[in-house]
Amino acid sequence: MDAHIDEHPGERIHNAWIQAVDLHAIPLAGLPQRLWLDLVLSPGDDEPRIHLQTDHRTIIEMTIAEARSAGMHLIGLAALAVMETPPT
Repeated sequence: MDAHIDEHPGERIHNAWIQAVDLHAIPLAGLPQRLWLDLVLSPGDDEPRIHLQTDHRTIIEMTIAEARSAGMHLIGLAALAVMETPPT
C-alpha cells in the first residue's frame, strides 16, 4: 500500500493506486473535471474497496466484484459507442 491515513496502527486506512481521468464531457468553469479512482483498505474491511469520486463530489464505494462488473460494462459501452459513431 502506498499511504497510511492514520497514525494508530489498528486504525490505519491504507490507500494505493490513486488514478485520475479527465472528464472533458462535463466541464466545470471551462475546465474538465477529474474522475478519481482509489483503492482503500479500512480497519475491519475483509477486502479493499474501490472508491470513485469526481472533483469535490460524494465518493462511490464499490466492492471488488462490483468494480469488476462496472468495469466490464464500461468497456462494453465504450466498444458499442465506437461502433455507433459515424466516420468523420
